Amino acid sequence: MAYRFLLEVPATLATEASVAVDEASDAQVILVRNSHGLGYDDPYVDLTIAAHSLRVVETLYDWFDSLGASRPDIRIVLHGGDRLALEAHDRGAMIAAIRRDQPWVERSIPKIGEHEDADTTIAYTEGAGLREGADTRIDAAGGNAPAAGGALDASWIAPAVSAVREPVRVVTLRALNHVAVNVTDLAKAERFYADFFTMDLLGRARRGQRGAYQPIDGDYRWDEAVRTGTEADVTFLANGPFTLALQRVGRGTRMERGILDHFSVTVDATTFTTLKAEILMRGFDTLATAETAFTFRDPFGIAWELTVQGTPGLTP
Repeated sequence: MAYRFLLEVPATLATEASVAVDEASDAQVILVRNSHGLGYDDPYVDLTIAAHSLRVVETLYDWFDSLGASRPDIRIVLHGGDRLALEAHDRGAMIAAIRRDQPWVERSIPKIGEHEDADTTIAYTEGAGLREGADTRIDAAGGNAPAAGGALDASWIAPAVSAVREPVRVVTLRALNHVAVNVTDLAKAERFYADFFTMDLLGRARRGQRGAYQPIDGDYRWDEAVRTGTEADVTFLANGPFTLALQRVGRGTRMERGILDHFSVTVDATTFTTLKAEILMRGFDTLATAETAFTFRDPFGIAWELTVQGTPGLTP
C-alpha cells in the first residue's frame, strides 16, 4: 500500500512536475487529468501520485523552490479534500498533513528487521551519544552492552513504547437509496413499471461529465427529447420505501454486462471518507465521482454508489 494524493499544477508545468516526482525513485505519476472542482476555465491539471514513502515531498519542494519568486500557486489535495498550497506550508508540515490524512499507510509499511532474533547484533554508524563506528549487542540479560573498544552513552535510547490498540474499523450503512437497472428503451420502461407496480415518478436526470446525476427541471416530452438528442439518462420511480432507477443504455444495445446496473447506499461522512480512501488505495475501478457521491466496481463486478447522508438530490 502506498500514499496517494493529487498535485494541482498549471498545465504548462505538468511535465516538470512529473520529472520532480520521478526523482524520488519510489514515487510515480499514475494519472494526469483536468483539475476538478475549480471550474471549467481552470488552467490546472491534477497529477495522481502514488509513493511508498514521503521522500517525494522533498523532491517536489526542491523543484518548487527552483521556480523562483514568481512561481505559481501549486497545491497538494488530500483524500479528505483539503487543498494545501506548497507556498503556505513548509516541508515538515506537508509531510505531517499527509500522514494524518492517510494513517493506514503507516500501519501497512513492512517493519524491516522485526523478524530477527533477540541476540542479533545491531550496528549503528551514527547517532546522538554514539561514536561513529561503534555498535551495540544484546547481552544475556536482554540489555544493551557496548562492543569491545566502543564508548556508548545509552541515555539517548528512548524507552519502549507500549503497544497501541488500533481503532476498530467501522462502516455504517444508513439506507438503501435505490436499485438501478439497465433498460434499452427508457420511455417504454417508465410506462411499464409505473403501470405494473403503480410507481410514482420522482424525477429524471442526465449524467454529467464525471458521472454525477444532473436533474432535469421543467416540462419534459419524450418525443421532443428524442428529436433534439436530449433524452434523459435515468428515471427514478418509487412505491413506498422502494426506489427504482431505470438507466438508459440505448436502443439495440446488447446487455452483455447484465440488467442490474448498481446498488446505491447512504453512509455517514466518516464512512464515506474511509471507504473512498480504501477504494482508491486498492485500485478498484472508479465509475463516477462527485463531492458527496462515489461509484466504484468491486472485485466481483458489482457496482456500488456511496452517497453522504443528507445529500440533496432525487434520492433519499
